[in-house]
Amino acid sequence: MIIVIAAGLLYACFLSPTKIALVNFPSYQVSNIILSNDNRFIKVEEVGPDKASGLKNYDAILIFGPGLRLTPEQIKNIEAGGKKGAMVYTFVFASDIVKNNRVDSLQQEKLDTYYSNRCKENFRNMLHYVRQEFDPKKLTANRAEAPVLIPSDILYYLDENKYFTTAGELTEHLIRKGVYKKEAPRIAFLSGMTSPLEGNRIYIDSLISGFEKQGYNVFPISAITKRLELLKEVDPDAVIYLPMGRLEGDRAVKWLAEKNIPLFCPYPEMQSHDEWLNDPRGQIGGFLTARIVLPELDGGICPLPISTQNQHSNHYYVFDPEPERVGNFIANVDHYMQLKIKPNKDKKIAICYFKGPGQSSLVATGLEVVPSLYAFLKRLQSEGYSVEGLPASENEFEKLLYRKGNLFGNYAEGEIADFLKNGDPLWIKKSEYEQWAHEIILPDQYREVVEKYGEAPGTFMTGTAGDEPALAVACLRFGNVAVFPQPKAALDGDDFKIVHGAGVAPPHSYLAPYLWAQKGFKADAFIHFGTHGSLEFTPGKQTALSKKDWPDCLMGAMPHFYYYTISNVGEGIIAKRRLHAALVSYLTPPFMESDTRRQFDELLQQIERYHSAPENRQNAVSLKIKSIAVKMGIHKDIQLNGDLSLPYSAEDVSYIENFAEEVANEKMTGRLYTLGTPYSKEDILSTTIAISADPLAYSIAKLDLLNNKISLGQYENNTFITQKYLHPVKARIRALLTGRSFDTNPLYDLAQLSDEDRQKAQEINAKLHPREMSMASMMNAPEEDKDFCYAVLEIEETIRNVLRYKTLLEESPEAEMSSLLNALSGGYIAPSPGGDAVRSPNTLPTGRNLYSINAEATPSLRAWDNGKSLVEATLAQYKKKHNRYPRKVSYTFWAGEFIESEGATLAQALYMVGVEPVRDRMNRVTDLRLIPSNELGRPRIDIVVQTSGQLRDLAASRLLLLTKAVSMAAHAKDDAFDNYVAEGTVASEKGLVDKGVSPQQARELSTMRVFGGINGHYGTGIMQLVEQGDAWENTSEIAETYIHNMGAIYGDDKNWGAFKKDLFEVALQQTDIVVQPRQNNTWGALTLDHVYEFMGGVNLAVKTVTGKEPDTYLSDYRNRNKVRMQELKEAIGVESRTTLLNPAYIKEKMKGGSSSAQVFVKTFTNTYAWNVMKP
Repeated sequence: MIIVIAAGLLYACFLSPTKIALVNFPSYQVSNIILSNDNRFIKVEEVGPDKASGLKNYDAILIFGPGLRLTPEQIKNIEAGGKKGAMVYTFVFASDIVKNNRVDSLQQEKLDTYYSNRCKENFRNMLHYVRQEFDPKKLTANRAEAPVLIPSDILYYLDENKYFTTAGELTEHLIRKGVYKKEAPRIAFLSGMTSPLEGNRIYIDSLISGFEKQGYNVFPISAITKRLELLKEVDPDAVIYLPMGRLEGDRAVKWLAEKNIPLFCPYPEMQSHDEWLNDPRGQIGGFLTARIVLPELDGGICPLPISTQNQHSNHYYVFDPEPERVGNFIANVDHYMQLKIKPNKDKKIAICYFKGPGQSSLVATGLEVVPSLYAFLKRLQSEGYSVEGLPASENEFEKLLYRKGNLFGNYAEGEIADFLKNGDPLWIKKSEYEQWAHEIILPDQYREVVEKYGEAPGTFMTGTAGDEPALAVACLRFGNVAVFPQPKAALDGDDFKIVHGAGVAPPHSYLAPYLWAQKGFKADAFIHFGTHGSLEFTPGKQTALSKKDWPDCLMGAMPHFYYYTISNVGEGIIAKRRLHAALVSYLTPPFMESDTRRQFDELLQQIERYHSAPENRQNAVSLKIKSIAVKMGIHKDIQLNGDLSLPYSAEDVSYIENFAEEVANEKMTGRLYTLGTPYSKEDILSTTIAISADPLAYSIAKLDLLNNKISLGQYENNTFITQKYLHPVKARIRALLTGRSFDTNPLYDLAQLSDEDRQKAQEINAKLHPREMSMASMMNAPEEDKDFCYAVLEIEETIRNVLRYKTLLEESPEAEMSSLLNALSGGYIAPSPGGDAVRSPNTLPTGRNLYSINAEATPSLRAWDNGKSLVEATLAQYKKKHNRYPRKVSYTFWAGEFIESEGATLAQALYMVGVEPVRDRMNRVTDLRLIPSNELGRPRIDIVVQTSGQLRDLAASRLLLLTKAVSMAAHAKDDAFDNYVAEGTVASEKGLVDKGVSPQQARELSTMRVFGGINGHYGTGIMQLVEQGDAWENTSEIAETYIHNMGAIYGDDKNWGAFKKDLFEVALQQTDIVVQPRQNNTWGALTLDHVYEFMGGVNLAVKTVTGKEPDTYLSDYRNRNKVRMQELKEAIGVESRTTLLNPAYIKEKMKGGSSSAQVFVKTFTNTYAWNVMKP
């Protein structure tokens, strides 16, 4: 027995394996570390949350710091392991939760050196070092060799253990191996995530080998500190970057633009092959940011997944290349590179435009399409492209478009027959079409088409060609340029279902031109011309697309460019990511004042008399004001009584005055924009004033308010602001823009900024944006300090750029044309933010590639402040009207607003339930804090959210975060005020049980508040139904359709996209307010159909479900310096008076062509729709 015990002790003390736990390391790196181990006395295991209880039994616990989220069970057992003597160490980022144990500073330095110089040899010796230093089992401890120091900036090749420090060294190596091709194009291949020397890189090697086989010289780079320097050494024709964040910030953008080098950004998926194919979301959260969002800031294109991470038979994870994706990516880059060398006369360009059926005009948001398209074709002609047969005049071209490039409804049998006979369509034979479909479309996807529409060529737009059944495609051929309308996306009369997403395969007639462009025409490049089409909304994943997803399938490997308005960045990003499109932005129509002030002259004169009249005369003047207001219908717009015997109160008079002043100052858009045609001098002047005046005037007013030079009442009075600030500012900007002097001092004189003001603002700004994020210090910064800082910086920015804005507006039309031409030559398109130029002037110049924001950093600090103030305004307005708090508020989440406001509506929803964001050191909102009831000072108000598909795709992680916020609020304890979130959760649970849902599932679903389109839809699918008044008998039918189509939940991973119509109906109960965001100066509730679709849709659904009409407000972000809540009817009143009822607006629009006329048609249609949705 003694011998046995002694042997056991001997084994335990000297011979037993050292057990090392790896926590939170990426799976591929776990495999690399474990596979590097050559010592049977070292046992390395990955320990996830599900095995947390075993952590206390390890000799060493190594933790990967980035993205660390430890469960309480993990923390408890790591601490227990430390107490038992385990070594604990966190790499990269030190943890605030788990402390290092038994590791001195020298040992930390050694461990970090092994890890930061990642390669198999260093991983192996790091394990030896752990056993040697931290586990006293010396008899079997292999001595750890010193770390191999690998330069942080290297070039490499297919040899796993070989690297180079200069491009010249690698070139010599390639020559020795006989693979260097003299005069061949050079590709710089930059890996941004893994070290090429640590193994697990077959996916990288497959790209290197693939491009070599295509005839390229490939220069693989792994660099941290000298990326740009090595790129310059290589002097590439293209850069391929496997991203994990940005390339090299704005320095890289400048270099890429100067050298005109395109940047391609494929990436390795962290999911398995099956997970990737079956996850409808694609990339979300931090991976979406690092792989797609941040590279877009560099102008990166083609975000294709090229590998997946799979567990092999040895249980280790390996990055496996996805052969089809790798092949598609290589082909795409190769086609792009061919654009650099192929003569223009030989390039084949396919151009797709958008129009409605019959004689409907060509359409694109804010664009006069026919003259723009003609101008582009003429420019191609002058640049040496083969454009034979292009008509000599725009008028002839337009007639040809309507004769040969038309679309038809499936009801127009006579017109279709005439077109097939006389319209000279492109005929695609059944055999050709099926061969192309076999080559391009996966069997399961094509089977869906056949099952829904029958065997090719189907029943729509068909005939015979050479005695063979064939499909007819409207297409105009001008030499090597093919121009065609995007076909109808559906054959059942509901195009909107696919134009904004539906889980329905497109018909043969829709597929045909895209298949022909790839296989028949063999296009060198493809352009979608204008905003926007339907292809980006066809079924498939949100990001990280595969060939089974229709957008990817139909675009294939063609270089793709999308001419897109700056004002719709939300939907533009969807096109960019789902169609792998490089966007080329275009201007909005010019901005001008509404020219309506004169109609309010008498009213404003009486109001001025009212303010100066003695108290005993005010009622008499008020009655005159009322008589004028009622005659003009203003009382209906702002919901005041029309009884002419009762004078308005002082508050009512002020309300009327603000309304009249708002209408008079409202910005309207002029004639639609035409590609290549500069704004007129007056349009440039008025647009520059529109961009500059509000920021300057309201910021100066804010400083005066903070310095007690004006009162809060004066600051909130539109007439006062106009007369004291806007008029002087506009006058001096006009003088600056039209004078001979470029002196901005008169503007600075208005602002009266001192050097001390500037210094103070810079100091506050530094505190608001520190290098190391401290949310506590940022959130606790006095509101007055933040307001002061924003105002001073806004004044400085605006005055400094007034003249620049004018220049950029002048240069943008040619910049767009040049950018399109450069794209067709395989060049680089510089990146740009989006939004109309009035709210977001940094969108100028146009002709650039739009990008989004980092969703993980939302809501931003300023968005949080704006969201809080808007919540307070919402509650104050509702309480004033109803003498109580609302129980529930409905919010609409839109992608464009989310990007441009940096998540202000999300901030509203969070603050409404009484939860605030918590940021990490990288400024990401990674957690939430429940605001204590006493600190909140009011009830927790319940919410329900409808999200567009675009927002869902861009910011899935924020929807998960919001669901967490609702759960936190619902479970808040000891609240001093009512908790309507908790009450709503209980009511939801009960309502679901009453509808037959199991109690367990009802409880699980009771905190879900985020709903959106079923089957991955992007819209509500109700627009055509609403506009066809003979398609429904009662508005409840529309409401029912809306609830069905928007009945998918998007709140957690488990139920993502699950159809829960009953839950949506329950969640809509008790809704008192409907809130819709408005951030863009180019549209309003009347001019944009999506407003009635979403806001009107949820309003009608609430009315149908609850039996009462909710209050409706717009969150108005258009003036970034004075966000506000505005009642819907008031907003419609302002818009109608400055558009449809405004002769100046009508006159401007009538200067345009058919696309401008379509604006009136759409606005009248939307007006009718509002009468349906909210009479």
